[in-house]
Amino acid sequence: MRDKTTILSLLQIAVPANTLLTVPAEVKILEILGIVSNPELVKVMNLSVSLIPSTTPATMKGFVQLLNSLVRMHPKSTRAHHSSLEKLMDSLASSPDVPLTFGTFLPICESLLHARHKLTEKGPSERSV
Repeated sequence: MRDKTTILSLLQIAVPANTLLTVPAEVKILEILGIVSNPELVKVMNLSVSLIPSTTPATMKGFVQLLNSLVRMHPKSTRAHHSSLEKLMDSLASSPDVPLTFGTFLPICESLLHARHKLTEKGPSERSV
């Protein structure tokens, strides 16, 4: 966890918050930080990146759609996970899409890292995923 937090901190310091994020950068950051670590899901993300132009901007709706797809493919995902993401997708449907910047994306990554860390601190009988 410490290495991942260090990488995240370096990104937060080195990249101006208003810098627009591209989809390839989004995918690489999710992989490097270990937010997506399942080897099959990493392959899927890398395949998707190879199919889109490298300058494609990352957006909030696109990010949520990516997470939704990855969760659906994850072998440990449950109906409750799918339901939660469907509710999030529905809530975003009526709002305009916005480009992701490092200033909006990195705090999301930080929250995901902390959630993952809390999950791994639990004993095997307490884990929900």
